Amino acid sequence: MEAKDDVVKILIAEDEKFFRILLFEELQDQKRQVKVVSNGAEALDLLKRENFDLLITDLKMPGLEGIELLKEAKKINPRILVIVITGYASLDSAIEALKEGAYDYIRKPFSLEELKVSVNNACTLILLERENKRLLEDLRQVYNRFKESLEERTPSPRSLLDELERLARLRQEGFLEEEEFEAIKKILIQRSNYE
Repeated sequence: MEAKDDVVKILIAEDEKFFRILLFEELQDQKRQVKVVSNGAEALDLLKRENFDLLITDLKMPGLEGIELLKEAKKINPRILVIVITGYASLDSAIEALKEGAYDYIRKPFSLEELKVSVNNACTLILLERENKRLLEDLRQVYNRFKESLEERTPSPRSLLDELERLARLRQEGFLEEEEFEAIKKILIQRSNYE
């Protein structure tokens, strides 16, 4: 079983039943949880109740159309990626979709491979953003522990050198940006001057 952070949740809004089933079968796998609905109103209702990473929506559907669904989805979750698919492609609708924040715009008929490439790229981006968020949180924790350890002790000249060496290792290993390194180094040196 995959960890929750490794699963991408996908919602498909498509009014053509055959196409809806085909997309579900082709895109569902161990690292993707796919749900399908037959119109924009159902999709919007589901988006309000559940958090999805990726929305694939048909442009023309009865009731709430794809562009409106895209706008509402972005209001609910600004980070959601949206792929718009359409058999009624026009330059105006493509520009509008992209202006409203669509990740991709694909014209029907398209090959399943074309859609899979777009979905795979979107899923990779989603997972990379999650990993970056995790790494930033880990870095914050390391930084806070380091800062707390500095506050708990008063450095002697020898321990100042040890702390500076430790700080340099953190910088060298990529845990600290140059600005963070310089700021902490300055604090350490200032503290040792007050001793």
